[in-house]
Order: sequence, then structure tokens, then C-alpha cells
Amino acid sequence: MNLSRVKQDLDHHVWKLIKLHSLQNKRILVAVSGGTDSVALLRVLSKIHKKDRLGACYFHHGEDANQEYRKEAQVFCEKLCAKLGIQFYPLQSHALAKSEAEYREYRYEAMMRLKQEEKFDCIATGHHRDDLLETRLLRLIRGTGAQGFHAMLVLKEGLFRPLLEVSKKELKKYLREEKIRVFEDPSNESLDPLRNWLRQEWLKALERRSRGATAALARSLETIAQEIENRPWGDLLSQNEAYRTQGLSRGFYLTLSPFEQKRMLAQYLFSLGKKDFSQSHLEEIQKRLDKSQKVITFKVAGCYWEVNAEQIKVQS
Repeated sequence: MNLSRVKQDLDHHVWKLIKLHSLQNKRILVAVSGGTDSVALLRVLSKIHKKDRLGACYFHHGEDANQEYRKEAQVFCEKLCAKLGIQFYPLQSHALAKSEAEYREYRYEAMMRLKQEEKFDCIATGHHRDDLLETRLLRLIRGTGAQGFHAMLVLKEGLFRPLLEVSKKELKKYLREEKIRVFEDPSNESLDPLRNWLRQEWLKALERRSRGATAALARSLETIAQEIENRPWGDLLSQNEAYRTQGLSRGFYLTLSPFEQKRMLAQYLFSLGKKDFSQSHLEEIQKRLDKSQKVITFKVAGCYWEVNAEQIKVQS
């Protein structure tokens, strides 16, 4: 595919998604980091969306070992936004994160506050096809079950991810054609060793072995995800309508097969935004719930569980 075709196709792809999700007149806040993904998304939106309906924010994670890069990246993003005519919003963490999960939590909390304060309709992020593939592979490795295939959606709960069908390679080609440079975070290569191994070694080796295999694998997992979503047995949580406030029905849980119990526990954790759990965590929770006591409390998968005769609940 030549570069001008990449440029045309990406602009049209994002425009179609904006139209599909009725975002033409909505206010969109773009999360920018200075890297390839977010810069490409910002550039596309600056061309196809109304400038007065756009904003961009950069989140500075605080004065840690990477602070000099972050200061420079923030200046880079601010200058890029000025060049593109887009309102820029600098954000900064008030506490140092101890893990990548905390980094992500602080970042999204700050962006959600800004979204509400400035009355944006959604936050756009540069998550792309490679991110989605890596996330699904990690969840398969960790044994989270069928629900792990769902991963990211184009639009969900105020988050807009229009690049999920686009590879990072295509985004790099797009930016070369647009003659826009990026400012990549050097710490990205050390945040998640397993993800980086998948990205830098396993997937590259797969592509060398069979050209086009990574794209085919991404499509296959997406197809499986859609098939799972449409299975007739549906969502077990739908039979626990009050699960968000009251937890799961212990009586209903005990009527399920061991496989269904694990599936419902996994769906419950995902509904609460808990993603860093494995099959062994689910099995440990099952063991605890097999006990005959009416009241049980325990901690598994980073969650505090409270169980009584009627309910199974994670404390928030």
C-alpha cells in the first residue's frame, strides 16, 4: 500500500467510525503522549473533525526517574496542538504511582475529571490493533477465560478507540506521509516485560516465519470474540441484576457447574474493572466459596471478598 493510500484510508476509516457512532457534533478530548499512536490519532481528528469540538490533554505522571522525558513530551504535545489549532490541557499526577496499573488509574481519573469539567462527550485514545492483539494474548496466557477476548471496544463508557483495526506500522507510515515527528517514551519498553516480549520477540518472530500472520491472528481472535458475544447462553450476570450494588447471588452461584461458576466470577470481576487476574485466581475463589460457613472474608486477585448466606461481593 503506497503512503498516500495509507493517508486516505486512515482518514476515511476514522471518519466512518465517527459517523457510525454519531460523534460528528460531539466534543472529543484526545489523550496525547507524544508517541506514534496518539499523535496519529490527533492528526487524523484535526483533519476530519471540527476544531472547536476538539481538545487534547497530556498527563504528566510526576517527578520520578522519567520526569525529564515527561517535561519534554508535554512541551512537544503543547507545540503540536498549537500548530494544529487544538486546545491543549496539561494534567499532572499529585502522587507517584507504584505500578503500571496505578499509572493507568491516575491517568484515566484525571482525564475523566477534565472531560466532565470541560463538558467533553468522550475521550479518544490511540489504542491500535497491535495493542488489542497483545492484550488478548496476555489474557489467554493468564487464563482469564472467554470474557478476556472482549478486551477493548471502539466506543464504550465515554472512551472512543477508532484505531483498533489499524496496525502501528500503518500509523508510522501515515505520520511519515504527514511529515509529523513523534516523541516516544523510552520507558515503554520496560513497563510490562511479558507484553514487551510478545511485542518485540514472539510476534516479530511469527511475522518473519509467516508474513501477514499477526494480522491474521488478530482477525481470528476478533472473530472468536464476536462469536462468544453471540453465544445463546449469554451473560450469566444478566441473571444477577443487582450485582453492581449487592454482589452475586450465592444461591444462584451454587446451582451452576464448576465451569459456569468460574465464568460468572470472571464476568463479575471484569464488570468491576478488575482485569489482572488468572485462572488460578478464579480456582482459589471457588475453593473459598466451597466452604460451608455462612460468612467468609478473604483476599484473592487483589480484591477483598465478603460472603454471607445470600451474597458474594467484592468490597470497593
